[in-house]
Amino acid sequence: MGGPVDIGFEEPSDWPHGARGERPVLEAGEDRLSADLCRLGDRRFLRAIVAVEIAGSEGEVAYLAPWAEVPHATFYAYLAHAMEGAAVPEAVVGQLANALPGVEEGVLMGLDFATGGARPRGHLDAFAAPVSFEVLLELYAALDQDLRAELTRGRDGT
Repeated sequence: MGGPVDIGFEEPSDWPHGARGERPVLEAGEDRLSADLCRLGDRRFLRAIVAVEIAGSEGEVAYLAPWAEVPHATFYAYLAHAMEGAAVPEAVVGQLANALPGVEEGVLMGLDFATGGARPRGHLDAFAAPVSFEVLLELYAALDQDLRAELTRGRDGT
């Protein structure tokens, strides 16, 4: 399969306006959703990258891309950095805006912008330590990406 499968979330769980699809930005009144930014009423969200290290592997990492609700100042500092080359925002604590298996929506998530990359790095206590391959498979299955059939294909002659 070429390594771990990355899983992203298209919008924060509270987004009520449907999928963005192929549009660069979905606008619904004052609400806006792009691939990395979301404005929903008076709330602001950024999509983050959470690295999930796989125990016993040679440095293999699976990536999740959930949304985090952030303070307005952080949202606009990130936007200024991305669009105008302003300084990288300071690290901040946001709230997870998508439910993950074993991690409730709304849990605090550290966000680090120090990489200067496209998306901030998210840090969740649930994934602070490497996870076993079985836990990773359970995570995939809970996110509608059950890979067990793919991993066993060919073993029984099919």
